Amino acid sequence: MRSPQRRIDPGLVDQTVREPERYEFFQLVRLYEIVFRNSGGASDEVVSERIRFRNSLRLGFAPSQVDAMRASYRRDAEGLATAEVEQVEIAPSFMGMLGVNGTLPIHYTEQVIHRERFQKDISGRAFLDLFTNRAVGHFYRAWKKYKLPIQYETDRQNRFLPLVLALAGLGFDALRERMNAAPGAVDDESLAFLAGLLRQKPVSGEALERALSSYFREQVVVEQFVGRWYVIPHEQRSTLGGRNSVLGSNVLAGERVWQRNLRVRIHIGPLSHQRYMAFLPKGDIAAALEKILSLATGGQFEYEIRPILRAADVRPTVLAAGQGARLGYDSFMLTRPQTRDRSDTRYLTRFVQ
Repeated sequence: MRSPQRRIDPGLVDQTVREPERYEFFQLVRLYEIVFRNSGGASDEVVSERIRFRNSLRLGFAPSQVDAMRASYRRDAEGLATAEVEQVEIAPSFMGMLGVNGTLPIHYTEQVIHRERFQKDISGRAFLDLFTNRAVGHFYRAWKKYKLPIQYETDRQNRFLPLVLALAGLGFDALRERMNAAPGAVDDESLAFLAGLLRQKPVSGEALERALSSYFREQVVVEQFVGRWYVIPHEQRSTLGGRNSVLGSNVLAGERVWQRNLRVRIHIGPLSHQRYMAFLPKGDIAAALEKILSLATGGQFEYEIRPILRAADVRPTVLAAGQGARLGYDSFMLTRPQTRDRSDTRYLTRFVQ
């Protein structure tokens, strides 16, 4: 009876060593690039150093992109081989100096085969492998250079993320550090996910809804054109004996004006009590909300935030230790269980510069 911890199927690395012809060339190199990078190797040094490329000696039809492969394993202090792969040698069938698809005439391949088989001399092939290793390594790097999914997989912090964040207006490190700073830290990958929506200028209400709903994982409704009375500064009011005023152009009668183009109301929820408290002023999520809104539209709008507390978490205010309440935020006078969500709280966000 086998041990319950025993692996009954060979690992992916072992399968590539036994049957390399089952894998495409680029997928095989990507696999070992990830393996060696996770074991502590630098990404730029893996290809052509720990993943080396040899010439194929096949003179017949190549059934796959990889003709052969050989792996060498790391040895421990006692000189015994371990299960950790130290280096692999891959012989691609579609590119190289030798073989049926090689750049040199076929008789060079025949000479190398003859010397290896009858004279046990591998120097000729080893010499040509130096050129093939470098050429195939550059070929793989050129293939990977402009493929963003591959760059995200191998070196997302230095290559992929800066490109995507630049679309959202965060091309400078100082701006990214400001978004990552506490409280309300917004990580780079979350912003990169929203870059396609945030790069649209001006940002529509629907795009803002989708961005906020996606980031906070809550139901968000953006109410546009919210009207409000705005007090006119004293120096801008129209008065008799003052500056020249033109009727229909710059004459304002009264001390205030009604406008609908400056305020946006954002409804968030229904929320649990814990999430509701985090969306209140000075909460971590509220700080993150301020940063995202500032990035999306700048300081041209007023944002009225209305977090909605779900009915099950609406609790009456009681005088007891550890159950304090804030007036206007989570203090409710109740005589019976609440049956509807509460959205009494509202506040304005500030622009994060």
